[in-house]
Amino acid sequence: MNSEFSQEQESNQTARRSLLPDANSVITVDKGRGFIIEHRTFFDFGNGFTRFRRKLVLTASHCLPHPPVMPCYSYKETTYKNLLAPLGEEPSVWAECLFFDPVSDLVILGAPDDQELGEENDAYVDLVHGRKPLTIAAPATGQGFMLALDGVSWQPTRLNVHVSVWGSSLSTGPTLAGQSGSPILDAKGRAVALVSIGHVNLSSGTPMDAGPQPILKFQLPSWMRVRRTKRVKV
Repeated sequence: MNSEFSQEQESNQTARRSLLPDANSVITVDKGRGFIIEHRTFFDFGNGFTRFRRKLVLTASHCLPHPPVMPCYSYKETTYKNLLAPLGEEPSVWAECLFFDPVSDLVILGAPDDQELGEENDAYVDLVHGRKPLTIAAPATGQGFMLALDGVSWQPTRLNVHVSVWGSSLSTGPTLAGQSGSPILDAKGRAVALVSIGHVNLSSGTPMDAGPQPILKFQLPSWMRVRRTKRVKV
């Protein structure tokens, strides 16, 4: 009986792993990590709605080398040099900060200005090209996955959703230094949060359950949702 249960559990684990995304959707952001997401919207230019898509990078705000200049008056104050790269490589690709929230620890990065920074824009496009954006979903208590430090394997973790009068929060199993900005996946391979906060037992130095982690479905800005925009006559 125990053998049958073990085989069933292993089969379920294999089925879940088959749903996990390719690890190349995760990239280097300075000394941390980030991952590819997609912003979709529809514009009406007078002859019907046209779908507009762009690939963005989601990361933790503490992964940036410094906060963007506030208030921002131009792209120059929100553009970071040598910030992005494939995992394991030295950052050399520029990016512009489109959204910065130090409270929830979330940042959205996009391509540099294509008019003034043409070469840098091309380098960003080359980096994100071919990397599949992760799907975002609301979390549920159960099994999840986080990308290991090797940048290749998805390791199982516990997802615990806590609901109170203050809203919902998420905690996970232990996290390690260097995982900041990595996506936290549910059992279906969808991004439900990112690695932000870890805990260590001060007396033993042993990593403890980590959280609260930013819940993407609740804490991303409203403009990330798909919507239709009609042409505005001037």
